[in-house]
Amino acid sequence: MAHNGNGIKKVQGQSGDATEIKQRGLSYAFRVGMAVAVKYPSWGYFHFDLHAGSGYNEEAKCIGSPLAFLSEARRVNCTTYFAGFCDRDHDQIKSLLNRPEIDHDRCRLFHGDNAALLRMVPDIIRLYGKKNNVIGSVLSDPNGADVPIDELAWLARECPKIDIILHWNSTIVKRLRGGIRPDQISLTDAIRRIAKSSWLIREPVGIHQFTMLIGRNFRFGDWKSMGFYFLDSPKGQDILQRCALPKHEILRGKPPDQEAFL
Repeated sequence: MAHNGNGIKKVQGQSGDATEIKQRGLSYAFRVGMAVAVKYPSWGYFHFDLHAGSGYNEEAKCIGSPLAFLSEARRVNCTTYFAGFCDRDHDQIKSLLNRPEIDHDRCRLFHGDNAALLRMVPDIIRLYGKKNNVIGSVLSDPNGADVPIDELAWLARECPKIDIILHWNSTIVKRLRGGIRPDQISLTDAIRRIAKSSWLIREPVGIHQFTMLIGRNFRFGDWKSMGFYFLDSPKGQDILQRCALPKHEILRGKPPDQEAFL
């Protein structure tokens, strides 16, 4: 672990089981849009990974999110994708660049600020001759709690058919909000700001209560066997409460601010 400068420890790796659960969840999240891209190849599929890393989780000894995406693309035979992988760590990006799985005709690597990359997404889409109603996905999976909510909310309006995928560290966010960063955005506010019409939420995993959320503007199936539920279902609301509220507020029976999701 390393410190992020605000007193909260960043999780550089998770247990193998938790990471494998995350990668299976990501494969499911990518699968829906890719199936459409395979059926309508002229549409293409645009994917952006905001915290790409090196492509391999050394601690958990398994692939990272960029390789999970590329593996799913190969599995469903999606050949019309564009993938943008971003990280602030130059060494991580350099390692990812040298991975044999990277298709340099379809993948671009960005070293720098992921919020700036999000603002570039519509221009990147137009550069490839497409319109802003293309299908695709954006993944935010930070080590800590630094999710570019403002830019994700903006992109959700600009490109409404791009899914927003959040891998959310509930424990760190709740600790920040209860201590040194009380203005840290809550999970419920993040969901509301991004303003997708349909959300899935996954059962939290591990001591950090990692949950995965998939925001879309159309309602596709849930995946209960992997712990995914519609956010507006009773089970989804229960998961939201556990991930959004400190335990003492849950014990007091305080409900999350959930009107926007019912």
